[in-house]
Amino acid sequence: MRAVEIRLPPRELPTRMAAMRIWLDEHRFEPSSFACRDSEYGVLVCLGFKIAGQAEEFAEHFGGRADQPSAAQPGDDAIGEILETDLSPSGVVG
Repeated sequence: MRAVEIRLPPRELPTRMAAMRIWLDEHRFEPSSFACRDSEYGVLVCLGFKIAGQAEEFAEHFGGRADQPSAAQPGDDAIGEILETDLSPSGVVG
């Protein structure tokens, strides 16, 4: 799995999250994990993708950083779960 991290100012969180959901739906990308937490520099949004190309494209579009796959397991695209997804089929957290 590939992880993407995006740092946002707290005031931008609602509009940026809505834009991310719309973009993901339009591209038919489905993150396998999602986490959001306060950090020293704003809000840290982390998404995990099973497909590396989707992680890279999402990170590029939203100004985030996509982690590289773990070198400990060559050929395996997993770097570990961030958090289990808590998204319903409609994309609502809860």
